[in-house]
Amino acid sequence: MISRLGWALVPRAAVRCTARTALIVASFVATSVAPCAASNRPAEAGRVIVLGFDGADEKTALELMDRGELPNLARLRAEGTFAPLGTTTPAESPVSWAALNSGQNPAKTGISGFVMRELGAGGPAPALGHQEHGPRRSDSFELNYLFRWLVSGEPAHVAAWTGGAMFVGFAVVFLVLLRLRARMALVLAALLGIAGASGGYVASRAIPREIVDVVGNPTRTAGFWEDAARAGIQSVVLDAAMAWDRPAVPDLKLLAGLGVPDVRGSNGDWFIYTTDKSTHAESPKSALPAPDGTATSTGGRVFQVEERDGKIESTLFGPRNLWSIDLLRRELKEIDADLARAAPGSNEALRLADRKREIKDVELAEFEGRPGSDIGRVGVPLKVVKRSDAKTGESALVTLGTQEQELRPGEWSKWYHVSFKFNALVQMRAVTRVKILSMKDPFSLYVDFLQMDPSNPPYWQPISTPSSFAGELARTLGEPYETVGWACMTMPLKDREIDPVTFLQDIEFTQGWRAKILMAALGKNDWRLFMNVESTPDRVQHMMYQFYDPTHPMYDAEKAREKTQYFGREIELKDAIPATYREMDRLVGEVVTKHLRPGDTLLICADHGFESFRRGVNLNNWLAEKGFLTVRENIRRSESEILQFVDWEHTRAYALGLGMIFINYQDTHTQGIVSAADGPALIEEIRKALLETVDPATNEHAVRSVSVMSQVHSGPYLEREADLMPGFAAGYRVSWSTTLGNLKVVKGEGGVGYVPGPTFEDNTSNWSGDHVSVSEDLVRGVFFSNRRVEIPSGGVDLLHIAPTALSLLGVPIPAAYDRPPLRFTN
Repeated sequence: MISRLGWALVPRAAVRCTARTALIVASFVATSVAPCAASNRPAEAGRVIVLGFDGADEKTALELMDRGELPNLARLRAEGTFAPLGTTTPAESPVSWAALNSGQNPAKTGISGFVMRELGAGGPAPALGHQEHGPRRSDSFELNYLFRWLVSGEPAHVAAWTGGAMFVGFAVVFLVLLRLRARMALVLAALLGIAGASGGYVASRAIPREIVDVVGNPTRTAGFWEDAARAGIQSVVLDAAMAWDRPAVPDLKLLAGLGVPDVRGSNGDWFIYTTDKSTHAESPKSALPAPDGTATSTGGRVFQVEERDGKIESTLFGPRNLWSIDLLRRELKEIDADLARAAPGSNEALRLADRKREIKDVELAEFEGRPGSDIGRVGVPLKVVKRSDAKTGESALVTLGTQEQELRPGEWSKWYHVSFKFNALVQMRAVTRVKILSMKDPFSLYVDFLQMDPSNPPYWQPISTPSSFAGELARTLGEPYETVGWACMTMPLKDREIDPVTFLQDIEFTQGWRAKILMAALGKNDWRLFMNVESTPDRVQHMMYQFYDPTHPMYDAEKAREKTQYFGREIELKDAIPATYREMDRLVGEVVTKHLRPGDTLLICADHGFESFRRGVNLNNWLAEKGFLTVRENIRRSESEILQFVDWEHTRAYALGLGMIFINYQDTHTQGIVSAADGPALIEEIRKALLETVDPATNEHAVRSVSVMSQVHSGPYLEREADLMPGFAAGYRVSWSTTLGNLKVVKGEGGVGYVPGPTFEDNTSNWSGDHVSVSEDLVRGVFFSNRRVEIPSGGVDLLHIAPTALSLLGVPIPAAYDRPPLRFTN
């Protein structure tokens, strides 16, 4: 395969030699041209510290403060300000953080939700709303000088320039400096020039001209820290949500958070290797061996392994082979150009057409993989060797790539460093951890997300600004840290592949290194604006409400009393949420005590609050029940997904995403039936029907409010938003099935076809708390300040944070901001 990709053109010895040489030079150049750190100028008075806590709920914080469990936050309330913080509609983390960061509503930021609607010839479909996936040219990224030179032209051109430059250079050295005879000097220079050309060709060919799947940031607005830095305010931002893939700004150091992918280009793929041959992760199928495996519902992959004489061997799969894909695509472009010149029907045209089919149908298909399989991905060996000792008990030697660690059942590993190599010059370096879930039959090994190594992130997927800042933080910490934007194990717990104790262990691990980085960065004298985002409250409340809320369908009193160690104390699972808020309070107290100076302003904020998620609402079922959506007759179960069930000729509205309801307008849908003139009346009809909806199981009104989005937001990206969104009452949330535009179905009469099932259902998932699609007045976040604030008539809103921070720093507030700054009375 490699020879077909072009390596056969160069002698293998020359390839090995020049590739190694180029790798050494590339490493040297990468080190020597790394961006310089900001100078440590003396700090000015009037600094601003913004602490963001994802999911910090004002009701919960108020209750715990009143019980005396949050003394540091209570002190801020008494001496400064505490108020509920209004959130966005919808109250989804990417939507809310993008708005908070920029002081602008979602119709200006362009972020409408985790999931958004995509309109095409095939009709409406769900699409990612907080990430963009697509190809980008390598020369569009921040490259060191060597890499930029190597991608400056086609490999043959780079080889010619390299060889010519080396020939001339060495000729001058041999003739002028060493005074060799002309013939000898020119022969030696020619040989070195040929070697240089060969090395330049190989090295240039080794770097992809186009990265096929870069995860980009669709946010269309700048964070307030960018405005501050452009005004000359030294700024440091840690774990900023929706802030990766942004242009570098002098005086800004930023580590990105929510939205950053893993090395596989995902929000966080995780893996189970098990000898269990039964079904897994709520899947009707048993796990398959690598590279296929069995996908869980949330991005996990379960691989079946065989144990022979206490040994297990498999593969850990990382990214797709971006380099090989790029080579083949470049070859396809060359073939198309040659075909345009070849005579139709000629032998040359037939040969080119055959080669094109071979690339598309065989080679490229292999590297691009197939759905539900990891075939075509770059992998490293995974090995497990069981051990048993009369004194120490059972253990296993677990090897990933070239690193091995000895672990006991239930024990977390230290960091593994794994390199997924595309060629001698280009690779993706990852860090990960593992835990043996079960040593006995069946054996089960959990492998966590393949995080991009902060010390060596790939140039095409930077995780910090400047790119060297992530490594600077790793050196400060003395070890790697998690870099994926969703860095906690909510999904494995949701899929029931791990237990709550393992989940809380991971939470404590993640929060531990984040706190260390926070304190170390605060202690430096290189900032006047500092922001840090901590996501622990959000992740814990998503998963642990089932133990906190006695009325939750999943509540088990005995399980809720199970004890575990958490943040240095023994707690019961029912206390995990309060314990997380207590840790938040401890962190705030440490910041105030150690780092808040006279004249500094502290702002504490959240993107949204939280509620228990007890009942799910299938919105497409509700729309069908009320006559706004018509389902085709005798649909199959497979047709109950992604709006395939819709009879568009008789459907006026449909739902997808986390609570979005759309009108089937004539001017935007290929099969639309609602005119623009009839839209407002239909929206009002749906709004009234939603507010009147009663859950027959509880006799409660399920919908507390309904937002007509054109009346709530304004901006150039309003078309990305829903036409209207219900705000559910406490305990209710849009169902999982609605997210991708699905319909809950049951067998039709006589077992013929499928028909809409019930609108309401108990939430029996471990994902037991939420905020999305809940009425925004029920999921307000927290706002604290060490200074007294004049509360506006409409209350404090997250859109106030950006203009307030800039105002405190003396930076002009952009005209696009939607709120004025808050006023301080002391």
